[in-house]
Amino acid sequence: MNQLSMTRKISYAMGGMALNLANLAISQWLLKLYVPSRTAALVPPLLFSTFFLIGRAVDGITEPIAGYLSDHFRSRRGRRIPFIMIFTLPAATISFLLWIPPYPGQMHWLNALWVFALIQLFFICWSLLANPYLALLPEITSDLKERVNISTLQALFIMIGTFVFAATGPLKDGVGWIGIGLLVGGVTVISFVPTILAIREKPSTDRQVAAGEGSPANIFRWAGTTFQNRAFRYLLAATSLMWFSLNIVILIVPFWVQYSLGMGDKDVVLMMIPFLGTNILAFFLFNALSGKFGKYPVFIITLACAAVTMPLFTLVGIVPGAFLQSQMVMALIGIPVAGIMILPPALLSDVIDHDETLTGRRREGIYVGVQAIFQKISIGLSIVVSTALMYFGGTNLPTVTGLKLVSVCAGAGSLLALAVFLRYPIRERDGKAYLLER
Repeated sequence: MNQLSMTRKISYAMGGMALNLANLAISQWLLKLYVPSRTAALVPPLLFSTFFLIGRAVDGITEPIAGYLSDHFRSRRGRRIPFIMIFTLPAATISFLLWIPPYPGQMHWLNALWVFALIQLFFICWSLLANPYLALLPEITSDLKERVNISTLQALFIMIGTFVFAATGPLKDGVGWIGIGLLVGGVTVISFVPTILAIREKPSTDRQVAAGEGSPANIFRWAGTTFQNRAFRYLLAATSLMWFSLNIVILIVPFWVQYSLGMGDKDVVLMMIPFLGTNILAFFLFNALSGKFGKYPVFIITLACAAVTMPLFTLVGIVPGAFLQSQMVMALIGIPVAGIMILPPALLSDVIDHDETLTGRRREGIYVGVQAIFQKISIGLSIVVSTALMYFGGTNLPTVTGLKLVSVCAGAGSLLALAVFLRYPIRERDGKAYLLER
């Protein structure tokens, strides 16, 4: 199974498209559906943000549990494929149902019950689908070059998912909110069915299962030991703050288009195009820079650029040409976002290598799970902060001042991430990572 055909590589890599699309859609558009303004809200703003925060917390807690369950699952189809088979359709169905509230156009307690239940199910199902899917890569080939090739294809499909997402605004205006549900649900099925059909995982055996340590009760004790790794503590804090800031920027775009520029949801794509363009170009730039100078200094530059560019919305409209200025701001933000996409996974790999020197074990799963808990809670907090600030100076509608204040908050989060990451202790020399002394 080391040498895979291109068909099988693509069949696996396609999952990246759905992972990215589902996350972007729920991050940017769900708030706009249920809380377009205080007067037109289907669910009270504070209640909705609380539901989302709870969902992100549930998501983070589910991640390490999902990893543990798939590590110890036994079947003829292996450990990961059965989870993908079981949870693809539920994830697609829930991703569709989120966009059809029972009482559209008015606030109703059934809307609140509906969105609360579906947000929790969304995050649970996607954790149980995505975690085994991502854990499958090392199993389908042990060839390091093949893994890089497959990861590259996966990154390509993640970018395709971003381009599909850019069209959700016009789709929503043309078909309605149900169009986003149909798109996300359909792409979920299209993305994961090829993996189910084309990838043949080795059957899990009793010996493999017995190799797992401990019992499920020990999952969170193992999670606690990750904090003994000094490098992980700083990386975890920095990346959590970073995702807080990035999610704020993605979230406010449709509100900015409507309440600052006076345009419609179909025009959100015009803001996303320059963001995607610079993001793609900067992808290659950050890849080359990190290879030449190392990941630490390049990530410092990434966070500094994010801290400078994210609050630039505050300058929009000072002189005529707010639309063009907004596009320029999004284009500038797209540059550090490329570094945010590329560098944290590589930095985490160095942290895990260091953990092996401390414990004598490879513990990728628990580190990914712990990181997920804090990052997803921080994303949930970004919803709470955004909904609290965007109405600043107004009553029932988001205000330009409030949206600018939200962008300042995003810049502040990136600046805090930079301050924390300056203390990250792992450096590189001659192609090897080493730990600075205290």
